[in-house]
Amino acid sequence: MTITKIKPGACGFNTIIEAKQVAPGHVYVKVISDCESLNKLNIGIVNAMEDLFGKFEDSKVYKRANECIKHVSCPVPCAILKTVEVEAELAVPRQVSIEIVKEEEK
Repeated sequence: MTITKIKPGACGFNTIIEAKQVAPGHVYVKVISDCESLNKLNIGIVNAMEDLFGKFEDSKVYKRANECIKHVSCPVPCAILKTVEVEAELAVPRQVSIEIVKEEEK
């Protein structure tokens, strides 16, 4: 099983993704979140090859995100796919981060 913990930005909603490979290239995804919208995702089983190497518009994860998530900049859909990628043994687990800094103009 692969577990990913997402520390949110301004929304403050912590999220955990649990992924378990149930057959070669097929990963069951469970999302546990303080965010009501994310808890409605109900991703289920993801075909890793189709979702990871297809188009954004064809991704089961991004289709469900489009239906359920109110904030398009939410990092969770990407984190779900990164978790699936690791659980399907298509990538090694590595930290991913987005660092946003607002600098004052001089």
